[in-house]
Amino acid sequence: MPKPVIHDNDGHVDDLLSCLLLWLSPAVDLQAVTLTDGDCYAAQSFEALLKMATYLDLEGAEVAYSEDPVPNPFPDNWRRESYIMNELPLFSEISLKKLYQQGKGRKSQTVISDCLSHTKTPMSIVVTGPLTNLADVFSKNPELKNMVEEFVIMGGAVNVPGNVEVDAHDGSAEWNIYADPPAAKAIFDLNTPVKLISLDVTNQLPVTKEFLVRLEEQTDRYRASKLAARLWSLVKGFEYYFWDTVTVAATIAPHLFTFKEMRVDVTTQGRSAGKLSTVLFGGRKVKVATAVQKDGFEDFLLEILKTR
Repeated sequence: MPKPVIHDNDGHVDDLLSCLLLWLSPAVDLQAVTLTDGDCYAAQSFEALLKMATYLDLEGAEVAYSEDPVPNPFPDNWRRESYIMNELPLFSEISLKKLYQQGKGRKSQTVISDCLSHTKTPMSIVVTGPLTNLADVFSKNPELKNMVEEFVIMGGAVNVPGNVEVDAHDGSAEWNIYADPPAAKAIFDLNTPVKLISLDVTNQLPVTKEFLVRLEEQTDRYRASKLAARLWSLVKGFEYYFWDTVTVAATIAPHLFTFKEMRVDVTTQGRSAGKLSTVLFGGRKVKVATAVQKDGFEDFLLEILKTR
């Protein structure tokens, strides 16, 4: 039976790609896609997601977004990619189609709460952005944590340097956690099972030219491959990694990963805000991905992108 999943993300290139994988995977029953106003402009990424769903004739999941600000905003030049994705020339092919979902879209927190309130089966929540939406949901409805099987979170840097380079920060944090450190701590403190896909493992998986060549070879036959290739082309020339797509793989194909249970705590303020530290006492036990089968992951990715 397909696994019921909510995907909460912040609408950048790799977020939309990871959403695409969850939507296409026969192992997943995607219930909702909810956007945080993190590494995107949420209203723009919302429109882009609707166009993606229309282009690929997808169905089922409700798409929602929240424009509530995160405490530490992402750089504006990163967020502006939302406008470019929303205007991909590829989407001109859908001009005569009925858009996947009509209307403005409900707020992310409302949709997450509704999904968890009405499900009979505990759901997996895949998080590829700041944890702002989710912390809000569980602060208001803590009982809903009983309907979460696990969180699979792209975030943190445990035994590697962080990727936050801003004034007054020491560089120890990863952006998704740094964007809203108290929210991350709140989710860890729920004591719900967590799989953490940190920079420790994503640093092992750059998006290579060789992979993109293999993907391009599929674009003539598969629309999903064509869409994925166009999305990755937006970040061509940058040092880019399989951050969020590998998080999806950890949800669907955990056998590709090595996990280690650790106790971690989150620094919520100061020069190290967002830093994840391993601790002997206190903190929360999470499963941290430490290694991944690179070839198996890339094959997994390409196979899903052949499904439509």
